Amino acid sequence: MNKASKPIFYTGGGVINSGPKASELLRELVSLTGFPITSTLQGLGAYPGDENQFLGMLGMHGTYQANMAMHNADLIIAIGARFDDRITNNPSKFSPGAKIIHLDVDHSSVSKIIEANVAVFGQVKNSLRELNKQLKEKIDLINKSAVKPWLDQIDEWTSLHGLNHELYKETSNNNMIMPQSVVQHVYQITNGKAFVTSDVGQHQMFAAQYYHFDKPRRWINSGGLGTMGFGLPSAMGVKLAFPNKEVVCITGEGSIQMCIQELSTCLQYGLSLIHI
Repeated sequence: MNKASKPIFYTGGGVINSGPKASELLRELVSLTGFPITSTLQGLGAYPGDENQFLGMLGMHGTYQANMAMHNADLIIAIGARFDDRITNNPSKFSPGAKIIHLDVDHSSVSKIIEANVAVFGQVKNSLRELNKQLKEKIDLINKSAVKPWLDQIDEWTSLHGLNHELYKETSNNNMIMPQSVVQHVYQITNGKAFVTSDVGQHQMFAAQYYHFDKPRRWINSGGLGTMGFGLPSAMGVKLAFPNKEVVCITGEGSIQMCIQELSTCLQYGLSLIHI
């Protein structure tokens, strides 16, 4: 890590599954190193989505800057992520110049698709705690200035091809309402504090891309096997668990019909949900 000039943290759902302490330790790690960080769909919220070092989600539906950074990196520190096909595409062409450090609790997930140069097995929170401890003891070896050109390159990619997070400021009545703008309005109105659920499809990706999740488990998403109909029932579960919190289900016209009968259950239990 001390020798890298183009490093990046690649994080997944394993950080969230390891508990809230893991997310705190991840934030500390990013602060200690100054390295950029990206996340899978299931890892959103482990690191604040509105922080400068966060590049957004990566992979098939990810941001330009996150994918360019992963491809050109010389060091990838994978934390609780599994290098699935939505991230790697063709494994033989994935990040050709990068060394891989892989932190994971699941032995079968390491070197299954992308060979790891260094494997660290254990609960993510325990591994991060020890890593942070060792970094603090050798803090003088972390040369943040050596990484500065890399961060400048990422900023350039972001400025050229990054997502426009200010679509919600458009006030013209002459244009169609963009779904991305709707998600941005939801983010602004809820101050980024809502629990957000979704189904599967384009609306799912708009929610993941344009709502900045700043805490773990605020993004409630199945993430697999085309589970249309997941959004409404999962929003009901969140609202029952946290009756005083804002819960928003961002859904599609096909998905809402899968479990639309549960609207009567919402009425029965007085669940005040927002469905978009």
